Amino acid sequence: MIRDVRIAKLNVDYAFERLGLTAKLLEHATQAFGLVQARYEIGASSILDLSQAQLNQTAAEIAQASANYQYHLQRAILDFQIGK
Repeated sequence: MIRDVRIAKLNVDYAFERLGLTAKLLEHATQAFGLVQARYEIGASSILDLSQAQLNQTAAEIAQASANYQYHLQRAILDFQIGK
């Protein structure tokens, strides 16, 4: 039982760290999209560059949502293990 609680706590810690990393990833992808969009508007980037930047931003949003889900799932598992 103690082992299960320790594993659950480690999983919560990992999921929490992943939340921070995916937030930074999303921030950078959003910033990159903005830059590419500005370059596209002045004719310095192609539609392909713009589409790729938008795809990267969407992938980062999905990663953030997944990390959020995993954190709450792991938190619920930990709560169950400690009898909350």
